[in-house]
Amino acid sequence: MRILVISPFFPPSANVAIMRISSLTNHLISNGHDVTVVRNEYDNDKRISTLSDSDERLLNLRTYTVPMDEKVRYFEASNRYKKVFRELMNKEEFDLVLITAGPFYTIPLCDIAKNEYDTKCIIDYRDLWIFDLRNKIDFLKPVNLTKKALYYPIERKNISCADAVVTVTQSWSNILKKVYRTDNIHIITNGYDDHQLKSKNEVINYEFDNKFVIAAFGKLAYYSEEYATRFFEAMKILSKNIPNLLVLHIGLPEEETYSAIRNSGFDNNRYINTGFINYKDGIQLLSNVDLSIIIDVRKGAMGTKLYDYIYVNKPLIYFGKRKTYLDYFINEFIGGFSCYRKSDVINAVTKINENKISNLTNHNELENYSRSRQNKKYINLIESLVNLK
Repeated sequence: MRILVISPFFPPSANVAIMRISSLTNHLISNGHDVTVVRNEYDNDKRISTLSDSDERLLNLRTYTVPMDEKVRYFEASNRYKKVFRELMNKEEFDLVLITAGPFYTIPLCDIAKNEYDTKCIIDYRDLWIFDLRNKIDFLKPVNLTKKALYYPIERKNISCADAVVTVTQSWSNILKKVYRTDNIHIITNGYDDHQLKSKNEVINYEFDNKFVIAAFGKLAYYSEEYATRFFEAMKILSKNIPNLLVLHIGLPEEETYSAIRNSGFDNNRYINTGFINYKDGIQLLSNVDLSIIIDVRKGAMGTKLYDYIYVNKPLIYFGKRKTYLDYFINEFIGGFSCYRKSDVINAVTKINENKISNLTNHNELENYSRSRQNKKYINLIESLVNLK
């Protein structure tokens, strides 16, 4: 079948948001489907410098680009996509339009696909939009409530138009079902990219063998600068007893992280950021560290990198609020530690270090967390929708 993927972030974008849609698109191609892509136009500094074989294959797809940068506001960005989308739909026919979100300025294309072109449409929510509750105080600020009131009718209308809405956690599914009164919500989680890791590279020179390395892969302070500051305060205290302690941030730098380091008084020389790094190389780095850290305060979130942490099977600390999905999930692993206060982080790291804990789990259940397993679910959903046409 012919599938039109609408994904602002797509290879060669150097953004972690490409991981889910890249894996699914590769799976669609491998299953014989004809894929066309509409994405943002990227400057050279926002492009992947070293491409994997699978990324190269995605670059060869028929692709239409939309000029975009951070200064473009929501409605202007949405109008730019509408223009390109209509031009393309007027020339060609597709069996399905697949819209990824966020960013969310592409959501209105679902209404256009259904009502102007009678084409099946799926909205894939990698993150929630209107009801993404990270901080209750920020959520309830008048300026944010005004924006949500403005965007809410757009989301409601397009969810009602979609043939299926896909999200990644049960909690987010429950929110969408309750707010928009629909049962047309499907859960297809993220996973580690087993397709790429079948031919993973060897790290020739791991520079930190003499260090006790605590690593984050992807986001570090992005979801909560407050908790990140407490984390670095804990690292400052721990470094007195663990003199070779190092925090390794694998991925793009974050202003929130640098701010947290400054506010905590943590020695900046004990922090290393790699910048954007090829997925396979990032996994290899992560495979050599002593433990990993996730800082997240969202109640229903299960971030993409969680599955990479499971794959490398190193001890894992969750630092955030109680009674979140990540809290419950990580705490089920023998080498998983849920921490809510600075002292909890200190105790968990001390225990891992002193008891030489080296694994997240002793169970051989990695395949359950692979992207291939989730992509098969997606293929089944897509084919069932199109076959109903």
